[in-house]
Amino acid sequence: MKKLLQFLVVLITISGFSQEKLDLKNPYLKAVKIEKIDNSKFDYINDAKISWDFSSVDLKNKEVIIEVYSIYDCFNGENANDFKSQFSILNKDNFSVKGSYQLNHFEVMAKCFKYRVVVKEVNKEQASDWSYFMFLK
Repeated sequence: MKKLLQFLVVLITISGFSQEKLDLKNPYLKAVKIEKIDNSKFDYINDAKISWDFSSVDLKNKEVIIEVYSIYDCFNGENANDFKSQFSILNKDNFSVKGSYQLNHFEVMAKCFKYRVVVKEVNKEQASDWSYFMFLK
């Protein structure tokens, strides 16, 4: 009985801190766009411009984060797990309703990266699937 009670406590704790998947039709996810920009120095490299516009979504009691992971094993795409670095281009410290951020191959020091959108509420966290970007053309 004691083990069953301990198991239930652990199960409730884990489910309370779990992360839900952000639906593809979610307005927070639709507010983020990525585009390829030609690199001015090299014709075989693209830069990435990540833009967001959350002016049409409800931001009350919500924190929106855009996470970026530069990766070494580009051949694995979104499933890559050999990371060079992880950083947030948008978080509560630098949040703006509308903006953009340009990623350059030489600043990131990787051939590719993956990114996702995370929306945090009081007792809930939702994250999108990972999206992949390759700097090389």
